[in-house]
Amino acid sequence: MDSEIELRACCGVVVLDDHSRILLMRRRGEGTWGIPGGGIEVGETWQQAARRECREETGWEIELHELLGLYSDPASQTHRYPNGRVVHCVGAVFLASPRHRTGTPDGEATELGWFTLDQLPAPLFGPDVPVLNDAARRENGPFID
Repeated sequence: MDSEIELRACCGVVVLDDHSRILLMRRRGEGTWGIPGGGIEVGETWQQAARRECREETGWEIELHELLGLYSDPASQTHRYPNGRVVHCVGAVFLASPRHRTGTPDGEATELGWFTLDQLPAPLFGPDVPVLNDAARRENGPFID
C-alpha cells in the first residue's frame, strides 16, 4: 500500500432520534454530509471517543446503545481530504440516541440536520456511505466491512 496513506483508528456515531431520523453534519472544507466521528486519542476507549467526537462536532450529548459495525475496507474507508492528506480509517461505529444539546459545534461542521434514512442529503461523505446503508438495515448487524 502507498506509504503516504496514514492508518488511523476512528470511530463514528449513528445518532437516531425518536422519529428514526439520523443526525448528520455538513463537513467544513468539502461540503459533504456525514455522521459525527473522528480519530481516537491516546487513552480513550472507542465509546469515550465516540461520545467526545459527537459532542465536539455537533454539540449533542448522546447515549450509546450498541455497535453498528466495524469498518476497515480500504476501498470505502480511505479518503483524500481537500488538503491532500490521505487517511485509511479503521473503526467502530455505534448506534446512539440524543440526550440533550450541550453547546455549539466546534466548527468542523457548517450545518447540522436530522434526516430520514430514505431521504439523505447529497453529497455524502464517501466513507460513511456503507455505514448509512448498514444503519438502514440495522436489524442484521453488527456489520463487519
